Amino acid sequence: MKILLVSDKTFYKEQALIRFNLKKHTGIFQTTDIGKTHKGINTAKIFIDKDILLLKESDAILICNFKKGKQENHIGEYSLMIATLAYFLQKKIYLLYDMPSNKYKEQLMMLEAISLNGNLNKI
Repeated sequence: MKILLVSDKTFYKEQALIRFNLKKHTGIFQTTDIGKTHKGINTAKIFIDKDILLLKESDAILICNFKKGKQENHIGEYSLMIATLAYFLQKKIYLLYDMPSNKYKEQLMMLEAISLNGNLNKI
């Protein structure tokens, strides 16, 4: 199964370890803004367009929701947006850890996100 890994941009480095530990599946990294950007180019639009193409090629998404600051299991706006698109495209939505206790918990429950509680073997 092809799985698109998404997370807050502060967790891009942690995604590599998650991808390595997806033994039975192929992990695909989301588009990142690492590197040089050019003035006048809307890089955010380019990234979302590329991520939508990656999502269409994937069977599922895995939201890597680590602790950020004082918040456990952080999920940001971009990850929620990708999860909503995954739901629309009838892809499975996995959370690496439990649901966050923030304003997005209810939305993630509506999207039928599956919490793995850190166990990648549950995929």
